[in-house]
Amino acid sequence: MVLVRPEDIQRSNPVEGQIQLTSSINVKTPKRVLHFSDGVLEEYSSDEEDLVQDSRREQAIINPASLTWGPWIWYRAWSAGSSALSAVDTVGEFLASFFGITTPRYYFELLEYKRREEEKLRQQEEAKGWSQPAASSVSVPLNEVKSSPLSVDV
Repeated sequence: MVLVRPEDIQRSNPVEGQIQLTSSINVKTPKRVLHFSDGVLEEYSSDEEDLVQDSRREQAIINPASLTWGPWIWYRAWSAGSSALSAVDTVGEFLASFFGITTPRYYFELLEYKRREEEKLRQQEEAKGWSQPAASSVSVPLNEVKSSPLSVDV
């Protein structure tokens, strides 16, 4: 189901008693996609945040050629620092996932527990409908049991 705002609907080409409505659907894309060890989080922004960020982007564009020496050095140092931080952060995330630091501490035990539970359920499903034969016991009346007297050597 797609909800369309009334201001997005435009009337076009009215023909004798019929009105043809057209609408444009804006599909929101996530502002940021955060990847975690247990899933993905998509962060969406509101329309007001988009407007504020657009104005910031317009103000943030700087032409380094027009700067004097002091601000130019500060701008270059800041851009080099942010690039280095981004690179180190990416390498750190890769190494953390490679060495398994991002997995939960006792994750292997949780997996073993789940495996055992699935095996137990599988065995119960296999055994469903089958019954073990009762231990066969033969009932012999006591008067039919013949015993021979044991000889005792003294």
